[in-house]
Amino acid sequence: MLVVIMIAAIGFWIWQSTRTNDDASTQPTTQQQTTDDASSGDVDGNDKDDKDKKKDAKCTATPDVDVDDLSVNGNSLIATLALSAKSCDNGTYAEPNIKITVKNDDGDVIAAAVYDFTKKPITFQDGEATTQIAFNSRQHWQPADEITSPTNAKVIWQTGQKGEGNASADVADARGGASIDTADNERYAQLALKRQLNDDSSLTSPFYSDYTTQLSSKKYNMNIDGKAWKYTDIYEQFLKLHYKHPNAILIWAADYYNYTKHGHAADYYVILSGETFSRAEDATEWCSANGYAAQDCVAVDLQ
Repeated sequence: MLVVIMIAAIGFWIWQSTRTNDDASTQPTTQQQTTDDASSGDVDGNDKDDKDKKKDAKCTATPDVDVDDLSVNGNSLIATLALSAKSCDNGTYAEPNIKITVKNDDGDVIAAAVYDFTKKPITFQDGEATTQIAFNSRQHWQPADEITSPTNAKVIWQTGQKGEGNASADVADARGGASIDTADNERYAQLALKRQLNDDSSLTSPFYSDYTTQLSSKKYNMNIDGKAWKYTDIYEQFLKLHYKHPNAILIWAADYYNYTKHGHAADYYVILSGETFSRAEDATEWCSANGYAAQDCVAVDLQ
């Protein structure tokens, strides 16, 4: 009887040990599954966070820039720019003090201003973006309708530049910018006046036999209208009159007999409306019909 009891006790001990070992062997599996599930959840969450961070990332790379179009709105030149910066991915460009200079296909500087993109950032998608900027009448030096190959224009994008004064107002969706350094502005305006005289010289021949109207005559440092006129002022006036009267042209008075025949000094820039009239009376009527006072608009011929 004692032997039977001992055999039973030994059997119970073996069964209990086996059960305990089985339970212990299954426990790590459950813990591992729980760990794997948690790890899987973290990966998905991190992927989403990374995507959000990428989307909201601030881009500081200097983009490659092409010109899609150059057009006019009022007295402003509007540049539509295509930007490319792969490192920007789906981020935003919000840098201040960006000087943007546009050169025509002859390499002449025809527009320049300084922009602040902090308040209205440029949004990239897959490293590409499109934006519009405006150059006011003191910030561009070629009429938009005389830029023959807008998409051939070149853009220089410079960071860390300072503009003069406040930025001009936006023009529709195009951002306005601050003017560049006064000395550079004057230099570009003087070169533009020289270029305009050369371009418009071939348009004067009709006015040896017919009349047109003179809208302005100015010389550098001339004191009139409460200021000393600089090259920037003279070219700005030409631009505004050209946009108002698309046939308007610029001439140098000393090149034409009408201005030198009486022996007067003729070293000044003259803006002509470019309209053609067979009689002086018709030219004078045109002045009145377009709201010009007698002292601001007169009938002239160039012979």
